[in-house]
Amino acid sequence: MVASRLPGNAPGMVSSTISRLLFFGGRYLSLLFVARLLGADAANFLLAVAILEFFRILFDYGLENSVLARFHQQTSMEAAEFLRGKGAVRLVATLIGQCVTTGVIALLCLRNDVPIALPLVASLQFSCLMGFGYFQAHLQTGQPGGMAALMRPLTFAIVLQGALLILAHYGIVPIWFCTISFEMMALIACAVVARRFRRASVAHISASSASKASDSGFDLAAFRKVLLRIAPLGNVALIGIAYTRVDAFVVSWVAGGALLTQYLIYQRLASAPLMFFSTVASVNISSLSDACSCPENLPEKIARFRTLAYVAATASGAALVVASPLVASFFVLKIVDLKLLGLQSLVLALQISNGFHAALMIALQKSSGLWSIARNNTVLAALLLPLFAWKLGAVGVALALCMVELFCAAQYVRLFQETSCLVDHAHAK
Repeated sequence: MVASRLPGNAPGMVSSTISRLLFFGGRYLSLLFVARLLGADAANFLLAVAILEFFRILFDYGLENSVLARFHQQTSMEAAEFLRGKGAVRLVATLIGQCVTTGVIALLCLRNDVPIALPLVASLQFSCLMGFGYFQAHLQTGQPGGMAALMRPLTFAIVLQGALLILAHYGIVPIWFCTISFEMMALIACAVVARRFRRASVAHISASSASKASDSGFDLAAFRKVLLRIAPLGNVALIGIAYTRVDAFVVSWVAGGALLTQYLIYQRLASAPLMFFSTVASVNISSLSDACSCPENLPEKIARFRTLAYVAATASGAALVVASPLVASFFVLKIVDLKLLGLQSLVLALQISNGFHAALMIALQKSSGLWSIARNNTVLAALLLPLFAWKLGAVGVALALCMVELFCAAQYVRLFQETSCLVDHAHAK
């Protein structure tokens, strides 16, 4: 009875959420401990990680979200073409992205006199992240129980990574091996589980299309079709990383000292609930896509999903404010700018809410509307960020981001209302 009241398949969503959090949490803690062990080289290592994560989003180009939206499981010729071409798109993107990532970080090493092992580590991490994301997206939309089966090996990988870090601390294991070991273990575990739970992804398309999808090799036409199909999500990702990652650079340009430190600390703290609820929203894409086939249950599930979004956003923003005294004490912040703190908390709440609405639009097959939203956000940010930063400094940057996220929320409300009207009209017919 309880499971039926939750959006989609509750056990499946719980296992998907836990598995993804095990990976992201384990990797996040591993990176922090590796950075501590590296000492003076930690800054270059973390910068390389930031660069490879940037390129990971860039070269994914929305493919994982397209798989989560079950583009490959729909009954149409477009689905058959997507099924044929998605693997080739991922392979080409991984190879090109690996070369670009290695080249950029190699230039960084030459400039900063960093050990040459860093580009190799970044290249391997990039490939592992691309592979893990691709396999887990298929597990999440494949046979029930796939993501649950991934929980145990990921837990084992975390424990083993902890042991390796302890050995590295005593000089028994090379530190650079620990920089890639967790990602490699997670990729191997996900690939093994995906192979065990693999089923024909063509169950929902015709037999002829299934034969063609499984027997054909590299299909250039299908490759292009996949790129066109994922372009709306890919463009949104590109625009998103363009304006959501530039604020720290702007703050470092217009402010320094205590304000810059406060901004960066609270921005890093905000990334934890943002990552958690982004995961929650993402694992709901598949269940909401499934619910589209049962129109009588869809409005109720959407209402609960949006309620979850608003509760999560409000709680996260409030928690960041309430935790401020503890944060200031732990990081020895002598003065906390309350205006800056309040604006950063509001930005966090809006980003979480907007992330849920983006996932909802993907599930409802309205990803094309996300491109116009992201484009409008970028134009507004390009106008407001330099002006507000010039006039108000760090507080102005936070205020500009807050206004952009409010504008984004208003666009999501309009897009959702238009989508709801179209769905109601279709049901009436």
